[in-house]
Amino acid sequence: MTEKTIRRLKIENFKSIDSLEVKGLAPFTVFAGANGSGKSNFFDALDFVSLFVRGGLEIALRAHGGFANIQSKRREGEDAKTFSFEIECDLLGQQEVYYSLSIDYRDSEHEIKECLKFNEEQAIKRKGDKAEIDAVGEWSVVSEDEDSDIYIYSALWVYHRNHPLTKLLRNLNVYRIDPTGAKESDKSDFDSTQLGSKGNNLASVWHRLEGDEAIREEIQDWMEMIVPGIENIQTEQQRLDGRIALLFKEEGTEKPFPAHQVSDGTRYALCLLVAVLDAPSGCGMTLIEEPERGLHPKAIYELIDLMRQQASPENPIWLTTHSESVVRVLNLGELVLVDKVGGRTRMKPADAGNISQEDLAPLGLDEAWLSNLLAGGLPW
Repeated sequence: MTEKTIRRLKIENFKSIDSLEVKGLAPFTVFAGANGSGKSNFFDALDFVSLFVRGGLEIALRAHGGFANIQSKRREGEDAKTFSFEIECDLLGQQEVYYSLSIDYRDSEHEIKECLKFNEEQAIKRKGDKAEIDAVGEWSVVSEDEDSDIYIYSALWVYHRNHPLTKLLRNLNVYRIDPTGAKESDKSDFDSTQLGSKGNNLASVWHRLEGDEAIREEIQDWMEMIVPGIENIQTEQQRLDGRIALLFKEEGTEKPFPAHQVSDGTRYALCLLVAVLDAPSGCGMTLIEEPERGLHPKAIYELIDLMRQQASPENPIWLTTHSESVVRVLNLGELVLVDKVGGRTRMKPADAGNISQEDLAPLGLDEAWLSNLLAGGLPW
């Protein structure tokens, strides 16, 4: 059975999400549903929480267009002024962790509330600019006057920045890869530490990976499997403007050629492999939207298997899709069905009912989904 390390996740008042609770999420999970059902909004809500933990409320709001842009249009009155998030999970197999966040807006002002528990024992109680912290079995109260960081940042970051949950939420990356952007050469000052959300800095990242033989060779081996004929991938600094260009060498060609001469699918596959295999060390989450775009079903099968192997409780890999090619290669416990009813996003783990993997035979999981046997919405 697929290990479900995130016991419960709840989000309220974020775009098409009025109130959404999903239980039992595995390190490798795929959220499948029609376009417009709310899959992207779900990832955006997680990104909003990550940005808050990482850099504070102003940065999170700015990145998502302000509170008026994120609040659910289905809410009215006082309920329309509160965003909330809850997570219950098992991390490192040692500790049950509960964290909740709520952000209340009243007349352009805000009040932040947070709660953190380890094995049901409260570690942080935060309301506004005051926090109660249980550091060594002894509670102390910290206010804005004593520690201004508690007003600006998450209490999770201020007081437990090295905890696996804090790292899991801070190191959360959402990938919406645009292979057309990855074909251009990069400026010399492009960030190479991590692949950007759209993959536009692929050349710079690959330039860095050329110095990491283990990861570079692993990615190239996978590329040779997924895109037959690819022999080598390299970078070259252009003389005139100093930009870094990505070059591909194929069987039967004497010289490598620039990225804009290979297919979108080839560049897209390389971006996916870099996102998965060059993920930050330690705890973190990798969220990828629609990994199937422009790829052959066989390549999808290989990539899904790789992501399944790479995912762990400390490094979950979650995907969104509306493709039966992806659903076909999943296990029942890896699939969450996404639907929108009355303008509100809802989710249902495919194994939440009484149907088992054996019950589906001889149907594949994709056929069960397309025929709505799983009763969680259709991909159209």
